Amino acid sequence: MRMLSVRWSENIATISLILVVMAGKASSGTYDDGKTAGSASAQSALTQFGNQDMANRNISQPMTSPSNLMKTVDGSQSFQANLTAPASAKFLELFIQPAGSGDLQKVMISQDLDTDGAFDYVYNLPHPVSGVCGNGYIACDPATWNHCRYFKWSAGADGKIVDVAASITDLGGCYCINSSCGSNLVWSNSSVILQDLGGGIVNAIHNGNTSLTITNVSYDLTTIDYFGRVTGSTTTGANSISSLASSPTVSALSGYYSNWPGLTQARDNSAIAQSNDPQSFYYQIANSAASSQASGKSSVCTVTRNSSVQTTTRTINDSGSGQACTDHLIYIQIHKVSEAEYQVQYVDSGPGGLGAAHHNCNDNPGGNGWHTIQDVAIAPPDPNKLEKLMQANLTLSSITGPGCNSGSGTVDGIVNGFDSPVLTSTACPGGGAQYPTFNWSYYFLIKEDQYAEGVDNQCATMENDPDCRLQNETIDGVQTTLNFNATGLRQLPGCRKFTGQAGTNTICRDWWQKKRTYVCGNQTYDFSAIGTRFGSVTTSTTDNGARIDFQDKRLLSGSWTDASGSISLPTRDPSPACELACKTRVPKSDTQVTISGDVTSNRIPATSYDFFYRVCDRNNVCPTGTGEEIVMDCQCINDFNEAATMIQTLRTAGKDTICTTGAKKPL
Repeated sequence: MRMLSVRWSENIATISLILVVMAGKASSGTYDDGKTAGSASAQSALTQFGNQDMANRNISQPMTSPSNLMKTVDGSQSFQANLTAPASAKFLELFIQPAGSGDLQKVMISQDLDTDGAFDYVYNLPHPVSGVCGNGYIACDPATWNHCRYFKWSAGADGKIVDVAASITDLGGCYCINSSCGSNLVWSNSSVILQDLGGGIVNAIHNGNTSLTITNVSYDLTTIDYFGRVTGSTTTGANSISSLASSPTVSALSGYYSNWPGLTQARDNSAIAQSNDPQSFYYQIANSAASSQASGKSSVCTVTRNSSVQTTTRTINDSGSGQACTDHLIYIQIHKVSEAEYQVQYVDSGPGGLGAAHHNCNDNPGGNGWHTIQDVAIAPPDPNKLEKLMQANLTLSSITGPGCNSGSGTVDGIVNGFDSPVLTSTACPGGGAQYPTFNWSYYFLIKEDQYAEGVDNQCATMENDPDCRLQNETIDGVQTTLNFNATGLRQLPGCRKFTGQAGTNTICRDWWQKKRTYVCGNQTYDFSAIGTRFGSVTTSTTDNGARIDFQDKRLLSGSWTDASGSISLPTRDPSPACELACKTRVPKSDTQVTISGDVTSNRIPATSYDFFYRVCDRNNVCPTGTGEEIVMDCQCINDFNEAATMIQTLRTAGKDTICTTGAKKPL
């Protein structure tokens, strides 16, 4: 018999073998033994977990309290099974309410600061939200992208969340949500918007308290709730669970928050270690049949702007010699004319210092009264580079001559300041004007930072592969594609700062990184042959009590032939037609008031009841509660008509009973 694939044939052969063994080898004795064993096991489990109280006592309490021990089903062994970090009451709730403009007109943040299960701090955003960011939000004029202001999430040591004014360069992963960017964006992507807002808020709280662990997150259309607990005194349970013996401590785990490269390394090391352990979950999943036989392979790739800052240096220098006239002292300085022009200068003076400049020399250099040795011109900066003057040095050396002692002097305009005189070590105590000679040199050092970038597209192969489909995409943290469909959200241009030796460049781009998930491979399946056999077998199967007879279709040499088969069955116990149940009621005191008076005065009879349906126990006894009266004892109950009538009554109660439109409408 030829099937669609070898593996399909192997599976059918295996099933057939099992059926043959059951039909030809199994005796009524082995069947009865299996039935007895199964019934005994079920009864043993029901003894431990058969009702709500038992499940709470034997499962819930041992998992949440170290004083209650978990027991095996037979009760022979007990052990501690306390969870290390069970979900507590929610510590954060975020509620959003969109306006007709698409902006969030209300954003309310409720916090449980002391994790006692009750909210004790509520913060309502004072601005509408027009755009959402990974760490804040943008507020603009409603329904427009005008007069936008930027805010970043922040939390103090007490954990209270606030929004503080920021610049666009302080925010990341931003996108617009109001009607200026599309229609119905909030309602179409409420889960994404809630998670982005909530994630930024939780991140700000974590910055002040890394010991707060999130144990669960839940959300609906307008609200997201975060559950967690403080893990400062939590243990990993390594003493009771051998597989966790090598788990890191809580302090090590919380340390990953500020050391995320360490988390990546720990993940990789764990994967390497488990890849060689056949008992590990990683090994079993990676080598499972489902993983190896998947027709569509999911692959994650990124398109990244690789940005860098390259620093180069250039120098301007010169040297020479000269002669000065001085009555006693010589000062030097770097004079700044402009950002592109400087002068290296000296001035002579009498013993009184700078107040006695040119004493007995009677020279007049002009300008600011200083002698300019040389002008230094710096070429205009390259507009593509960030330039900074790092050193502007002037040195006078070998200052000597008759009537003067030998000396020198150095000044740096960056260190000492421009137009800041520095006294050389030379003095000329000889009477009257002296004429010492000197050597001079200057050295200007300029550093230039040039920003460079390239695009590393690791998705190029899958982009061009017709067998690959884009499943998910996030651009700078904004979910643009989800489950093969566009979300309608678009990232806003983002700015990043790149610091070199000369300074910091602020670079803005439409996007910085795209993270994509592709599903590649032929996903077309042909089940026509299976359908043919299935249709023949299921429509012809006859249960004759001791055996099952059926007709089959078999594909031989490319053509279908008819076949028949039979499977012997063991003796079967009769099964009940339904699960026996009972109906009870309890009198109810109704104190509701309507515009025509209280309910009891308008209802005949005045007494009302709450009705309950309960499953009968194994002895067909109705488990009534306090004050309950049995209306229908244990039996097969079918109250569908009553339920349908009640639902119809509730539905028609809200109908317009006086036809205000003038047109009669059907019920």
